[in-house]
Amino acid sequence: MTAFARRHPSVNFIFFVFVLLLTMMTEHPAIVLISLFCAVSLTLLCVGGKRLLRQLRLIVPLMLFAAILNPLTSKLGETVLFQFPWGSVCTLEAVLFGAFSAIRLAAVLFWFVCWNSVVTSDKFLYLFGGVFPSLSLTLCMGLRFVPRLLSRMREVSQAQKCLLPDVKGLRHAGRVVSVTVTWALESALDTANSMKSRGYGLRGRTAYSPYRFGAHDGIALGWIVLFGAAALTGRFSGRFAFAFYPTLTGEHGISTVIYAACFGLLAAYPLISEGKEALSWRALR
Repeated sequence: MTAFARRHPSVNFIFFVFVLLLTMMTEHPAIVLISLFCAVSLTLLCVGGKRLLRQLRLIVPLMLFAAILNPLTSKLGETVLFQFPWGSVCTLEAVLFGAFSAIRLAAVLFWFVCWNSVVTSDKFLYLFGGVFPSLSLTLCMGLRFVPRLLSRMREVSQAQKCLLPDVKGLRHAGRVVSVTVTWALESALDTANSMKSRGYGLRGRTAYSPYRFGAHDGIALGWIVLFGAAALTGRFSGRFAFAFYPTLTGEHGISTVIYAACFGLLAAYPLISEGKEALSWRALR
């Protein structure tokens, strides 16, 4: 577990809200590149190198698809590179916007990978269980349903191969799906009965929580809110303005650099926190 993951759930949630909003709302390439670098670095810290490679096998094809699709479909832009056999032209601006779209898509996906690792189901229930008990429980169950379902399907498939090695093809797949769906329905009923017997969602019900908002959480929240608000100010004041069509135009003055640095300090907070803890640990040793 990283130092950032040990922060209070509200700190984790507010951080991801800031970085995701700014990444999706900004069209300045510098901001998106900073976001991608920080997201990949945090993903490496949270899930490790092997799982990062597995995520890359899914994300890279999506990036290629987004990068190739835009030049094929867009005719905007003034700098013509060549003409396709079907008569459409490929412009430099369309190619660059396709690459930008691919990078922004990858940054958002990597931030959600980090979200899934840091904001766990118990943190989500802690944040929203008191306000929206039914909705938060449903979302938590839905987020963990697909991985559990795939894992159970593999277990059932291996068991069926051991018990009935002669059954293959569609019959084998039908047995696996039938057993897995039956298990899922039974598990859902057991969970519903368990939560009902525990009084989940009743007014006045209290629940144990291991999370306490301390001084370090206050410092982290102040850092995130300060630089996040500064970056949002830069976004809404036009300092992150950038246009790909008809030609490349955008802000690049000193104020843009300052606001971009604020976003960089926001997005890099988990990395800074991890580095500070590593240095402290080395000093103590």
